[in-house]
Amino acid sequence: MSAPSNTVKVEHAPQVGTVDAERRSSPIQTDPTQSFELMREQIGDESAGCYFNDLRYDEGSVVLSGRTYLRCEQGIWVEAGTTGDLSP
Repeated sequence: MSAPSNTVKVEHAPQVGTVDAERRSSPIQTDPTQSFELMREQIGDESAGCYFNDLRYDEGSVVLSGRTYLRCEQGIWVEAGTTGDLSP
């Protein structure tokens, strides 16, 4: 998997930890074969942006969950690389 295309945002991505099942979080697409459109249908048009443990992030935001970068795309967190992808 390649590094996220917007490295400026990645360098300043907040560490959000792991998903807390008791708090509001948008779905995370972890399997590239998983249908993005099907996930979009499941969440509907509730809002532009994503939630992670009750905090709202704007469309295009990048967060760091453990070692995995997640990018908000149409209400779904999409894996955008890992911290190891950015090492020289």
